[in-house]
Amino acid sequence: MLTLDPAMKNLLIETVGGSLVADQVEALGQMLLPDLNIHDLSGKRRNFTLSPRMAAQVLTEHLIDHKQLSDYIKLLIEMDEEVILGKEIRIEGLEYFLKQLSETGLIYDSKKRKVVTLKEDLSKRPDWGVLKNGRNYDVTVGSMDIVGSSELVKKFGRKTMEKFYSFFWATLGERLGTYDGRIWSWAGDGGILAFAFKNHRERATRFAYEMQRIMPLVNAHTRNPISESVAIRIGLHSGKVAFMSDTGKMISDVINLAAHLEKKGTQPGFVSITESIWKALPSKLQDLFDPVGDFEGTLKMSSPNRLDVV
Repeated sequence: MLTLDPAMKNLLIETVGGSLVADQVEALGQMLLPDLNIHDLSGKRRNFTLSPRMAAQVLTEHLIDHKQLSDYIKLLIEMDEEVILGKEIRIEGLEYFLKQLSETGLIYDSKKRKVVTLKEDLSKRPDWGVLKNGRNYDVTVGSMDIVGSSELVKKFGRKTMEKFYSFFWATLGERLGTYDGRIWSWAGDGGILAFAFKNHRERATRFAYEMQRIMPLVNAHTRNPISESVAIRIGLHSGKVAFMSDTGKMISDVINLAAHLEKKGTQPGFVSITESIWKALPSKLQDLFDPVGDFEGTLKMSSPNRLDVV
């Protein structure tokens, strides 16, 4: 039988209560239990107005008691962006709940249409196991590039550089995992990275800063086959992106701006971010960036100095 710990149960209640009004919560419950009456279950007087959160709590606890939690989660997923009581609903935060659920070892299987035990590693999946094709998500996109890679290939040879790329890729993947980031596309010497869900702007910024800081260690590592120090550039921007499972084919103004910021507006060893990211950062992180000026219609902020020097 599917169960949730108190934190996950509260997250589910907050997700439902934050997206639906009380009448919609009741209508949702009646799809599983036709005679369900939220007011009666709450024990409140009929003239008492239930808040959406209270309605969500009553419904969630009732369905858990009746061992219908799995059916409830299935219903939420399948009714997301459908019409309830004449209005299309959008259950904000549902993907985040499902992601947190996956970290407890459970995942919703869309083919079997039920919650099942997780049998795969989701840490490399560009959709985190929960993003839906065609849906817009608020994400932070990072563009990263190894500076002067063409010249490095000429100097050290393609085979040697492929060994370096492999080593760098492993280092990148390890750091990304720490901040729950994903690689959306990569072409040997650079690519597009993504961060989603809560605090994605802060996590992306911390990742970018850390990647620049560890580059001296990358260059000094025994697995690094080249004798010349390598530098990277990182540009970050955030906004709504329409997700596609083939992430390498996604077309987005957010992705384009991040790529332009990195290639045209960022020096080797620096991190550049847009104002939309900077405003969401804690003050101590904000202090690590200086305003530089306008860049393609947005204010560009940059680390004041190179970060990849000892």
